[in-house]
Amino acid sequence: MVAIVISVFSPIFAYRVGLTTIGRINLFTVLLFIGSWLFILTMGLLYNHPVSMLFYVSIMANCCFAIGNSVWFMHKRNPKASVKKLLVVLSFLTALCFVFIELMYPTNVLIDTLLQTVMLTVPLFVCGVIWVRFRQIDREPEHT
Repeated sequence: MVAIVISVFSPIFAYRVGLTTIGRINLFTVLLFIGSWLFILTMGLLYNHPVSMLFYVSIMANCCFAIGNSVWFMHKRNPKASVKKLLVVLSFLTALCFVFIELMYPTNVLIDTLLQTVMLTVPLFVCGVIWVRFRQIDREPEHT
C-alpha cells in the first residue's frame, strides 16, 4: 500500500525538480492506474482482460517513475549525490529485496516475484531518499 501511495504522489517530485514533461507523463500514468483500478474494483479481476494488463503495467510504470523522480530529486537538491551511486544503491537494494522475497515467499511465476520485489523496493528507497533529505535540512544553518 505504501508503494501505491508513493507512486501516486511521485509526480510531485518531478515538478519540484523542474521536470514538468516527465511530471505530466507520470501524472497520466497515475490517472491510468486509478482508472484501471476502479474498473477492476467494479467489474472484478479478469486476468486476460486488457484493463487488467493495463493495471499491472501502470503500477510498474508508476513505481519506476517514483524511483526515477526520487533519484533526480535527490541529485537536484544535493549535487554531490551522484546518479550512478544512487542507482548502484538502488540495484543493491533491489537484489536484496528479490532474494528476501524468494526466500520468504517462493513462487514459480517470475512476474509475481518481480512485482513483489518492486513493491518492497519502492517504499524502502523513496523513504530513504526522503529521510536523507530531512537529515540534510537538519544540518543546514538557519537563515535569520
